[in-house]
Amino acid sequence: MNVRVTALAAAVLLLAADPSPSASPTASPAPLALPSVPPGIGGVLQTIIQKVTGDAIAPLGVDPNHVRVTVTFFKRFDLQVQMPLQTYKQIHLHQGTIINPRGATLATGQFVDVRGQVNADGSMNADEITILHQ
Repeated sequence: MNVRVTALAAAVLLLAADPSPSASPTASPAPLALPSVPPGIGGVLQTIIQKVTGDAIAPLGVDPNHVRVTVTFFKRFDLQVQMPLQTYKQIHLHQGTIINPRGATLATGQFVDVRGQVNADGSMNADEITILHQ
């Protein structure tokens, strides 16, 4: 019985199939040429991209050498800042650390942009600190 049902189903499917040959696929158009950067502008464009991406990821603390944080403690050459997710980082200042605006003094609660080199212990040696306005 099962053999008859299977044979009948196969016969119906073969008769229902379209006997006409299928059309060949049409040729696709040539790909569009992508715009290119004019010579001499690549360096400027790369600098702009690095600046924008650096400003975008700094508040997240993704780049260990550049952070945007809130000052929680400052005394002479020692600075403690609050990172995202309620974590803290020690920042070490040195004689050559630049604080912008020039002549400004750091204070608790200020929002700052710190650039420098990260140490093996997770602390950071600051080369430049810029006080930002929220």
